[in-house]
Amino acid sequence: MSIDAGTQPGDYSGDYRPDFTLTDLDHATLAWYGREVMLANHIHDRAIMPQLALNHGMAAQTRAACDEWMGASPIYNYRNRALLNIGGDDIETIFKAFQLDIGAPHTFLQFHWDLQSPSEGQFWLTHCGAYNHVRRITNADPASETQICHHMEDPTFDATVMAVNQRARCRPVFRPPHGTVPAEGPCRWRVFLGDELILTESSEVLPLVKQSRAANFAFAAIEPGNDGLADYAGPFNRAFTLEMLSHPVLARQCKEFSLDVHLLQRACYTSVMRDHGAESAWEMTAEQWRAMAPVYVHRLRNALGIRGDGMDAILKLLQTDPYLPPEYLKTGTAKISDSHGRFWIEDCEALQDEPLGVVGLLFKKPDIGISAPVAAANPQARCQLTNDCPEAKGKAVIAWDIVIDDSHTAPAPSDYTALVAGEDMWDHDASRHQYAY
Repeated sequence: MSIDAGTQPGDYSGDYRPDFTLTDLDHATLAWYGREVMLANHIHDRAIMPQLALNHGMAAQTRAACDEWMGASPIYNYRNRALLNIGGDDIETIFKAFQLDIGAPHTFLQFHWDLQSPSEGQFWLTHCGAYNHVRRITNADPASETQICHHMEDPTFDATVMAVNQRARCRPVFRPPHGTVPAEGPCRWRVFLGDELILTESSEVLPLVKQSRAANFAFAAIEPGNDGLADYAGPFNRAFTLEMLSHPVLARQCKEFSLDVHLLQRACYTSVMRDHGAESAWEMTAEQWRAMAPVYVHRLRNALGIRGDGMDAILKLLQTDPYLPPEYLKTGTAKISDSHGRFWIEDCEALQDEPLGVVGLLFKKPDIGISAPVAAANPQARCQLTNDCPEAKGKAVIAWDIVIDDSHTAPAPSDYTALVAGEDMWDHDASRHQYAY
């Protein structure tokens, strides 16, 4: 089976709509948007991990990366299985959960599967954007390849499979470092259920993230529709793609992916605050958003057909920002004029949660607020807090004016944006490989 990544109909290239929802997108566009939200997690890592490495050393980077994954993936693994009615605790279930894991963004990481029995299976990657990025920026340094493919993956892959079954383990058949990458791809892994329960390293971050409102958030009920799968309760499909889900289910899944990104950020910054203090964590959060916003805003424009840098485009990009998880974070937008708009937050679960990550930045440092994605959409646009937001009809808890001002001095770009972008992120088609099974 293959999916042609061609022109997408039914995108958001038309008029700005203040009542826009994800279900307004054509199904093909919505599925591609879902893959962009999955990729948002990798973009997040590219913006925070170099800061940790350069400011605190490689050991600090590895520790935060493991805390991030082990502190969030067991939570969203369960959430995704519950949302799509995925039962069981065998290898089939583990593989289904992997297919919905934002740590394995579709097409950017090309997974292939061999389900051999209920207790044994293998997966391998013919393309790994994360590995390729590290290999490229380090000139194939074996120590750097070992860091990502051994020190990070050993504990985190186990945490992922053990979220389904405590007896499950994930072990490499082969993996980097490589002098020359094998024709089969960079790595292959065996997943199996062991006969004995062997305790592995626990995460002290996980119980803290589990207590958050984000971890326990429930989306509004939906009618699944009959235009695709209402769930993934059936047999494992090695050719599974997001397009196979019904439209309402796919829209909800995109929201879940966005919340999963937030959970990973929440785990990451819980670790950073513990090791480096709150002030350092908030400085890194603000720099992270500045670093990654030009990259993901550029990608959103291409994925959703959003053209120009006027107020319509700015507001559309905020409506679809993958780092602002819908429902958990309840937001609104309004266009006042061609040069003036508003963005606000209403009472929601995110307001009641401990502020962490870029969502937390909105509450912890509202003077910074949404400046990063707005500046990425239009460098001449500035944001400022306002108490005047009649468009919210009294529901706004925090509100910002967005003003396009030709005299406004564009903010200096982040030094980390080049590391976030690389040569694969600016080109929207670079990670848009076809699925091939």
